[in-house]
Amino acid sequence: MAYEYWPLSRPLGETLAALQDGLMREYRREYLPAHRRSARRSRRLRRIRGWCRAAGRLEEQAARVAERTLPRIEQETGHAFQNPDVLARVLMAPSTKRLFAEILAGFPEDELPIRATDLAMLANFADDSHALALIGDVTLRLKVLSGAAGFAALADRWGLYESRIGPGPRCSVDSRDLEQEKETLARAVLGLLYVEGGVDALRAVVPLLARDR
Repeated sequence: MAYEYWPLSRPLGETLAALQDGLMREYRREYLPAHRRSARRSRRLRRIRGWCRAAGRLEEQAARVAERTLPRIEQETGHAFQNPDVLARVLMAPSTKRLFAEILAGFPEDELPIRATDLAMLANFADDSHALALIGDVTLRLKVLSGAAGFAALADRWGLYESRIGPGPRCSVDSRDLEQEKETLARAVLGLLYVEGGVDALRAVVPLLARDR
């Protein structure tokens, strides 16, 4: 099973900062005093301001993943990720897909705050966790692990659910959905470990899974 991830034109943090800066410039360019605005212009400005704030939140959350979550996983697995941004990719919440798609559709291509290819790639990041979760789950069960695995407990151990990157407040979910989401995130990280480090990288995680069952 193959999986490939393509890099942005610059690191994720820089891309999100550039997106926020570009949206703020566009807001200033389109700004008119309230008494001169049409209702349509007011709605447009509110939308751009909302996109700008969301981009800022994503940048802060991605920075926390790089500073806290990534080192924890690398220390416990003994695997150094080739690109520090790859973990943030699998932690992108589904709501980011809509955000980036709306920004991409909200401007002519020559007026986009960042490259169209980067926005399209950011919009697809939310799909990475499911693809990698399948890889991680299948590989573990076929090549590495026998018996049940404590995926949700591993997600708790690494703080994956709490590290999810999204543009707004986290919606409450029932316990079953929460358990499934945690399991998907843990499997996705394991899939990423396999893509980068092969079966040996996964074998190093087996003691953690056994411990957290």
